[in-house]
Amino acid sequence: MTGGTGFIGSHLVHRLLRDGVQVRALARQRKRAAPTPYPLPPSRQLEIVWGDITDPDAVSAVVEGTSVVYHLAGHARAWARQEAQSYAVNGGGTVNVCRAARRHGVRRLVHVSTNLVEGLEDPDDPRPTLTAYQRSKLEGEAAVRRYVGEGGDAVILRPTRVYGPGLMSQANSVTRVIDLYRLGRFRLRIADGDARANYVFVEDVVQGLVRSAARGTGDAAGRAYTLGGEDATMPQFLAAVASATERRRTVLALPLASVKLVAAAAEALGYLGIEPLITRDWAELLSRDWPASSRRARAELGYEPRTLEQGVRDTVRWLAAGRPSPFASRN
Repeated sequence: MTGGTGFIGSHLVHRLLRDGVQVRALARQRKRAAPTPYPLPPSRQLEIVWGDITDPDAVSAVVEGTSVVYHLAGHARAWARQEAQSYAVNGGGTVNVCRAARRHGVRRLVHVSTNLVEGLEDPDDPRPTLTAYQRSKLEGEAAVRRYVGEGGDAVILRPTRVYGPGLMSQANSVTRVIDLYRLGRFRLRIADGDARANYVFVEDVVQGLVRSAARGTGDAAGRAYTLGGEDATMPQFLAAVASATERRRTVLALPLASVKLVAAAAEALGYLGIEPLITRDWAELLSRDWPASSRRARAELGYEPRTLEQGVRDTVRWLAAGRPSPFASRN
């Protein structure tokens, strides 16, 4: 698998190990000395291949001899000094995975994309392509479809806004918002006209990944499945957080134009080494109505996500406990 040290990937690794599965994971050497908060566990079932998704030889080494490949590695940051980073990882990295899967004859490739690409290839769909992340993820999906067209077996999974206990990276930005609200530090949001987004608990995404890999060879090959939970406006989402924390905070809605001015300044600081948490294109994207349906995943994969209220309560409980390892009691 790729992306096993990330937010979703680390949950998947621990789930597979609990299920008795032999796992081989591609992992990058960290540039900084600080250890990751939740490192992969030492286990006879787990083999680490050190390398990068952009290196075809490293990808081939992790794929060789496997029957199922979970491809989760991705560039999910809001900003990059060079947009080519997103394309090299999300597009080129997926090409490397598909080529390795073809070379080594894997049974099934499970490719993790994003629901932010849904409808973008439909000229009648009003949702916009605004970010390099979306465009590069579309490139990745195109590579997977070429792989299927050449006889490979793959499914595409599109998680919505994922949250829950685990690595507090940009891929887990929803949990950052929950924590900031809990601490009384989330006081501003985008005035989005009550646009909807879909929120999904991380363990439910892992459930969908495992279920999609278990389907028979050729069954559902080439299909895309949304892995989501509940649609909610930002006020509805914050109400769920308020209920879980038993604290109601005043959160002001800033006009989109004002947020974009702040984002522009943040982008400029990015070139000085201060990574922006939001950019102008992401501000625009987050202000758009983006509901999602997991109907197909429910019907064909038996996917069963929890409610937003349940997921938020579990997340708040973990945060309040001091962010212990979400895997300690399960291995």
